Amino acid sequence: MLKKLLKKLALPSIQDAAGEAFKRGDTVFSYRFHPSPSPKNQDGDVARAIMDVEAIGWTLLSQVPEGEGLGRFVSLTFRRRESGVPHA
Repeated sequence: MLKKLLKKLALPSIQDAAGEAFKRGDTVFSYRFHPSPSPKNQDGDVARAIMDVEAIGWTLLSQVPEGEGLGRFVSLTFRRRESGVPHA
């Protein structure tokens, strides 16, 4: 359900947004990750999302849970990984 809503609102997935920011040459990437309560939704696992974004070339700087109930989300901030320094 959340994924359908995000598609209607044209909000990119965390992986898409991170990829675009990396291509632009941004040095910091920040994203509000809204985990879905549905086990069918890929946006339910914040750990998987972090791993996918780090695979693009980002390193997690901070993870801050915010909100309550259905309004909960995790503010994630990443920095561009220095080339030649894996997961620094």
